[in-house]
Amino acid sequence: MKFITYEALRRPEVLRWHERIIERYSPPRGMKLTIILPCSAKKPYSKSRSHRIFREYIRKGAGDKLSMVHEIILTSPLGLVPRELEASYPANCYDIPVTGEWTELEREYCSKLLKDYLSKAKVNAIAHVEGALREICEHENITLTKENIMSRASLKDLEEKIRETLKDLEYSEVEQDYKIRKICDFQFGKGASKFLFPENITRRGNQIFLNNEQVAALNRHGYLSLTLKGGELLRDFGSYLVEISFLPETNNIFCSGIIKADSVIRPGDEVIVLYNNEVVGVGKAILSGEEMVKAKKGLAIALRHRRKCAR
Repeated sequence: MKFITYEALRRPEVLRWHERIIERYSPPRGMKLTIILPCSAKKPYSKSRSHRIFREYIRKGAGDKLSMVHEIILTSPLGLVPRELEASYPANCYDIPVTGEWTELEREYCSKLLKDYLSKAKVNAIAHVEGALREICEHENITLTKENIMSRASLKDLEEKIRETLKDLEYSEVEQDYKIRKICDFQFGKGASKFLFPENITRRGNQIFLNNEQVAALNRHGYLSLTLKGGELLRDFGSYLVEISFLPETNNIFCSGIIKADSVIRPGDEVIVLYNNEVVGVGKAILSGEEMVKAKKGLAIALRHRRKCAR
């Protein structure tokens, strides 16, 4: 996805990302230090050469307290990307021209999201950034590493600052399975993970299990695709629900059979389909929730799983 023009700063995907970071995202519990990094051309960032080097020095500095360190990336036009969301759309596939110049709107977005993050995290932060990002972090009184961030001197400074910050801090237990939980909250709404994952989960590749029963899987867009069991668990959260007037016999749900649909639904979203208040299917929305209800014909939802018979 190429964000080339100034108008790209106001694309729906960009503005929705900003809103969800503020409304749905909160830093993991138990984190004691935030490291602020710049973006990279390669996505996800962690696969880039620069981020592999940054993370090597972060590991050296943190030692056995690495789990207490949280990484965030400052970037345009998305503003702020927590490490655990770097593989989620559109953070996993955007591209921007590198000019070295940041507009006032880009600075505004970045500063707003950084302030929001810091107010939630309430922990020390170290910024290993340069250029406009350095000015933004300096304005927030964040500790900065030496300039020329790819130089050995700056990388060693990052390592030492991390070690110094963590040395007197007691080890704290970090929130269990926080990476998957943060994706869940970001996708379905803050607090959704408590419904979908009421207990500790296990992972087998991209598949996610609760008590040995699969409830979801990470898809190629970096979000969760639900199983019927996952839909049942998430139903009581009350979002991304579609109520229909019939028991589906195929995987296509058309608008004519839809009674109600959550207004938050956008095309491509994961939805839970209900009939007589029972979960009868989960799948991908083709239309927005408002369109599903207003339209008289046309495909509304493509089911991935459906219940074969009524209970």
